[in-house]
Amino acid sequence: MRLAIFDLDGTLFDSMGIWEKLAYNYLIKKGIEVEPNIRESLKEYSLYEASFVIKERFNLKESGDEINHQMEEILRYYYENTIPLKEGAKELLERLKNQGIRIVAATATIDPLAIAALKRLQIFDYFEFVQTCKGVGIEKYKKEFYQLIVERTGVLPRDMVVFEDALHSMEAANKIGIRVVAIKDDSAKSDFDKIEKIADLVIENFNEVCINI
Repeated sequence: MRLAIFDLDGTLFDSMGIWEKLAYNYLIKKGIEVEPNIRESLKEYSLYEASFVIKERFNLKESGDEINHQMEEILRYYYENTIPLKEGAKELLERLKNQGIRIVAATATIDPLAIAALKRLQIFDYFEFVQTCKGVGIEKYKKEFYQLIVERTGVLPRDMVVFEDALHSMEAANKIGIRVVAIKDDSAKSDFDKIEKIADLVIENFNEVCINI
């Protein structure tokens, strides 16, 4: 492994509980009755894409951009103040750095929120760069998102490992030959069987990771 790619939400950040409730709480506050598990039908979308899906599905008067902005503001507090790291995350980053392994972040969360949390948690300086879907205009379920990391770093896919909790992102990385370490997160329970098949390694926490992957 020459390059480690880390997803943030559900992987480095223990934040999926917030995302699981975001659309539900947003719609309930608008007086719209909705199933508590609405997140399941939105999980492959970035927040921006999901905002337009929500607008159309529930015929909201706000534009997709306005819905996206309103939900980003809800998230901002958590990223700037409360979201914690998962067990062993910082220690693994330190071990990788000490071994000379390059590290990048790859996330569907927008730059200001992701960077605010990385800095607050004192891990921002471990990363060569933070690649976001909005920043590059490509969603994480598309292989081109990961191909761009190959182009930006000059590292071959076979020399990369992606740490990820979401099946659709694992599938995208796998399509261009990047190995996958899946970290289990309760938000992906419905996909665990498929994740077990696609991942090169499945872990409960980062203390289980051997550097020589």
